[in-house]
Amino acid sequence: MIKSSMLRAEKGRAVRRRAGRPLQTPDTHSQPAETTVMAGVTNLQVLYRGGEWTLPITLTITVSTGSHRGVHMSRLVDAAQRNASGGRIEEALARMRREVDETQPGCEVVCRLSYPYKDQFMPIEIRMEGDGLIHYVFNVKGVTACPCSKEAVGIGHMQRSTLTMRIAGREPLDFEVVAQSMLDCFSAELEEKLKRPDEGRKILEAQEKPRFVEDIVRECVKRFPGAEYVEGRAEESIHIHDAIAFYRKPSPA
Repeated sequence: MIKSSMLRAEKGRAVRRRAGRPLQTPDTHSQPAETTVMAGVTNLQVLYRGGEWTLPITLTITVSTGSHRGVHMSRLVDAAQRNASGGRIEEALARMRREVDETQPGCEVVCRLSYPYKDQFMPIEIRMEGDGLIHYVFNVKGVTACPCSKEAVGIGHMQRSTLTMRIAGREPLDFEVVAQSMLDCFSAELEEKLKRPDEGRKILEAQEKPRFVEDIVRECVKRFPGAEYVEGRAEESIHIHDAIAFYRKPSPA
């Protein structure tokens, strides 16, 4: 018992001595590796402060391992937290990329957020990599009224539909301008609070502009001719299945 107590006391003194000086750790990440992979952090949540507004964003930041075994992930978190404020969010993401690239080249940043516009929280994805482009994915919901039943019986059965667009460019896009332009593709916009007269007005509004899911995709392509991909989905109200239509920008010949 005495010997065991003495050993525990000595171990305790050794731990306290080590705690008093910097911990020496090997650079395991720099060990060689044969296969290059992309690695980093994902589901990194940051509160972004953009002047007069504040929004939670979720980040994925990855870099190439090159010839090394691993990446220094704490540096990726540092870059995200240091650049979590400023003006446009695209500018902050570009700063994150530049900072990470200084020590770990090949950085890619993906940001996901829900942007409040009218009664919706519009899901947006922003991706920045080494091509100098800003890659966006926008998603909005609206109402469609069926043109077929409208012509057949005078009333188009209605459904809640979703419009998704992928588009890329070198300049930031105005989220609210994009949102409104996409919403205008539907038969009518969704609204959260509707009294009975408002519900009647909304139904008549949709009936005045009946559209297939194919039509909302075409309308979106017309408004955004540079779109890489547009998809429409309708949650059918009189069928068990749903309807889908999509456009994919042709590859250059």
